Amino acid sequence: MGKVSYFAAAAVVLALATPVSAAVGTLVQAEKPKTPVALQKMQNQFCRALAPAGWSIVDQDDRGATFSLASPNRNIIAAYGIVAINSGQVAGLYGAQYRTPALFAQSLASTIMGKSVMVTGTRSFNGMDVMNFAAGSGRGFALYRVFPLPSDSGGYVISVRIAVGSGVADVSTAGAVAASIDCKTEFKPPRAGYAEVHAKSAETGISNRCKSGDCSDADLAGTYNAQLGTGYVHSASGTNYLVDPASDYRDTGPDGPGYYRQAGNTVEKLLPGRAD
Repeated sequence: MGKVSYFAAAAVVLALATPVSAAVGTLVQAEKPKTPVALQKMQNQFCRALAPAGWSIVDQDDRGATFSLASPNRNIIAAYGIVAINSGQVAGLYGAQYRTPALFAQSLASTIMGKSVMVTGTRSFNGMDVMNFAAGSGRGFALYRVFPLPSDSGGYVISVRIAVGSGVADVSTAGAVAASIDCKTEFKPPRAGYAEVHAKSAETGISNRCKSGDCSDADLAGTYNAQLGTGYVHSASGTNYLVDPASDYRDTGPDGPGYYRQAGNTVEKLLPGRAD
C-alpha cells in the first residue's frame, strides 16, 4: 500500500503541473458577468464538470483521481484531486508536503501556480477547510476535506478543489467550475456528513439531486462558492448558467422575482441550482 499511495500522490502533483504551470504569469482582471453565463458539460470516463464556453480539460488521469479545466488562455484554472496519503508519507519519508492535509493542499496550489504560494488566510466552512493563497499576480483558494484511510489508520484521504485566477471574479468563476467537478473513483468522501448542505439557504450552489436529498461532495463545495458571489441556475430545458446572486437577481420580472436570460425577443425565467 505504501508505494502505491506514494506514486498515486506523486502522479497528482506531476499531472497538475504539466498543463498549467506557466499559466499564471499573464493573468488579467476579468469583469464579473452582468448576465447569466451558459455552461457546457465536460466529461471523460470518470469525471464530469460544468464550465463556460471555450474552457477545456487540461489534466485528467485514468483513474478519476485528477481532473482540471482552464479558460481559453489558461488565465483561470479549476482543478480537482483526491488521493490517499499513507502513514509513511505522513511521517515525512517522501517529503514534507504530505505531513498534513494543509501542506499537501498548499503544495498542489504551488504546482498549479508554477511558483510557491503564500497562504493568506484559512477558515473552516461546513466541514471543509478553506485555504486562500497568492503568488505574483495570481490568487486563489483550495477547498478540501479530509477523511480516514481505511487500510492505514495513520494516513488520510484528501479531496481538494483548487480555484486560480487574478481578481475576485476570476477566482469565483474558477471556484464554481471546480465545485461542479464530480468523479467516480476508488476513493470517495463518505456519504455521512452532507447534513451541512442546506438546500433552502444555498439553492444556487447545489444540484436538483441535492434538493431531493441526494447531496454529493460537489454540492458541499458548491455551497462555499455561493458565498463568493457565484451560483448556478438552469433553464427548463436543462441548460446550466452561472449568475451573481447579488446583482443578477431581478425583484421585478415578467414571471416574478428571480433570474432571467434573454431568449430571442423574450426573456426566460431560470430555476435556482444545477440541473443535474
